Amino acid sequence: MKRTGLYAISVLLAGAAIPIGLTGPQTAQAASRTYYVSPDGSDGNPGTSPDKAFRTLQKAADTTAPGDTVSVMNGTYRERPGGADVVVISRSGRPGAPITYQAHPGHHPVVNPVAAWNGIRISGASHIVVRGLEVRGNSAGISLAEAERGAGTKDGRYNGNCIWAEPDRATGTGPHHITIVGNTVHHCPGSGIASRGADHLTIDRNHVHSTSWYSVFATSGISVLAARDVDRGDPGKYKIRVTGNVVHDNETKVKWERCRCYSDGNGIIIDTLKDKSKSGERGPDYQGRVLVANNVSYDNGGSGIHSFKSQHVDIVHNTAYRNGRSTRMESYANVFAHDSRDVRILNNVSYGRPGQATNSKNKNVEVTYDYNVYYGGLAPEVKGPHDIVADPRFVRPGDGTGADFRLREGSPAIGTGTPVPEVTEDITGADRAPGAPDRGAYTFGAPQETAPGTTPSAAPPGATPPATPEGGGSAGQPGEPATRRPGVQEPEPSGEAHPGAAAGVHSGGEGGGLAETGTELATPLGLAAAAFALGGGAVVLRRRKRS
Repeated sequence: MKRTGLYAISVLLAGAAIPIGLTGPQTAQAASRTYYVSPDGSDGNPGTSPDKAFRTLQKAADTTAPGDTVSVMNGTYRERPGGADVVVISRSGRPGAPITYQAHPGHHPVVNPVAAWNGIRISGASHIVVRGLEVRGNSAGISLAEAERGAGTKDGRYNGNCIWAEPDRATGTGPHHITIVGNTVHHCPGSGIASRGADHLTIDRNHVHSTSWYSVFATSGISVLAARDVDRGDPGKYKIRVTGNVVHDNETKVKWERCRCYSDGNGIIIDTLKDKSKSGERGPDYQGRVLVANNVSYDNGGSGIHSFKSQHVDIVHNTAYRNGRSTRMESYANVFAHDSRDVRILNNVSYGRPGQATNSKNKNVEVTYDYNVYYGGLAPEVKGPHDIVADPRFVRPGDGTGADFRLREGSPAIGTGTPVPEVTEDITGADRAPGAPDRGAYTFGAPQETAPGTTPSAAPPGATPPATPEGGGSAGQPGEPATRRPGVQEPEPSGEAHPGAAAGVHSGGEGGGLAETGTELATPLGLAAAAFALGGGAVVLRRRKRS
């Protein structure tokens, strides 16, 4: 199914609130309610109509039941007096009846944590959707000198996250089936969107920028940390998806408190899904598969996208441009894996900075780089048989709002990729060619209209989970992430694997692909695997962690 909304980077912030009602089973629909929230309301109201709205998001969160929707009306929502977060979501939905938090139709509400540890914290809840909201932190009002002076205080003012999902602090129950979709998230001094110990997580079509500047916890724009299987894990089945996001200007400017060194500030990081005990995390290795697809990541302090101490990860059809901008630490590569196993890095376009690493190799087992386009940095440390080193010919490359990373005619990325059956559309919703798709996040000729993350599309045929996809922050006490290490990004939301709900991601099923997104066991690599078998296409990488 085509979706005609694409974007120019210059309009990324426009129209983030695109609320969509629930379309789940009729029984859930019949029982569900919509609660309204407005700064002009009262928590003494029933919250059941716009003129009888609740005043706080927390009142709504404490009232919801499975299948309910919280419709957030115009206004700015800040933390309560003495409160650690603007809202803590601890009530769960159920399969087919998630609890949805979304902007009221035609409204543009802002969640604005000022001294809070989190704008939105998902605490051990499941079957939760956060859609079409703006979460705006306070970093624009903080100077670097002020943040450095406050670094020893572990104050939420300097470390707060925009959206964070974590296990319940009392019971240890992890968040799962969490979807964070179509939000604009920016200027939080800590993480943009992050999770710890989550499963069935979808982070889809969000615009995440200008985060992580002042935290002492080495955070990033989007981070998935120490995921836990809540059900049977299967490396042939996607349970975590990071798709269709635009991520930029995330950078750490204050030293990580653990090593008194600078670290992270990545665009997207998949962090510590294996060997957790060696990094101070708990639980067995994560056995589900992770899909990172159709993202645009540019001008971040650390990497554009990378897998750190993780396994069963597919990084495909992404565009990364001039990341590794931080001058405070050794530069990170654009798109890479470090100390990882069973990672496939395919069909990406990686445009590096002069003199900096394009990709990397260290401590990796069964890590494949192939069908990528590299340009602008050092020669690739590892080069697959179908990798190309050439100018990708972007329409208007750049670090500012006018940047346009679509492909121009003559680009070596056009028609030279390998099929990934689950990724049938690009970041804009344009169909990918089934035989030889274009590399990167954009297909050639994709329209230039609106920002990804602002127009959630309906699930394609065959998608059966709830109409609102489900699939999330700081570890330990608010703003006190557990042991952090280079490459560990702070809080992030987790989303329920919703076949076909993620941007450009099809439910797979037929033909065998990289992984299956439904409930059946996936066949192995299918067409992509056959391509890798040619000419030693499986490249085992070993690279030093860039931290």
